[in-house]
Amino acid sequence: METCRFTTSWGGVARCSEPVYRLGFCRFHFDCYRRGEIDIRGVISERVTDQERRREINFHGLPRESAMSSAA
Repeated sequence: METCRFTTSWGGVARCSEPVYRLGFCRFHFDCYRRGEIDIRGVISERVTDQERRREINFHGLPRESAMSSAA
């Protein structure tokens, strides 16, 4: 199964583990792309200033324990 190509900024190696939906993104990250929150390369837009939302985008699809330890 192919997984989402979104790579988090957490070490630059952790990838979203959700299945691909469109354009190589999972459904969540594709919706972020459509809303302009990330670009086609998966970089979070500077316009997303809400840190809670940035974390949500960045850590979506990571194993819960990895995302929780890095958000602290």
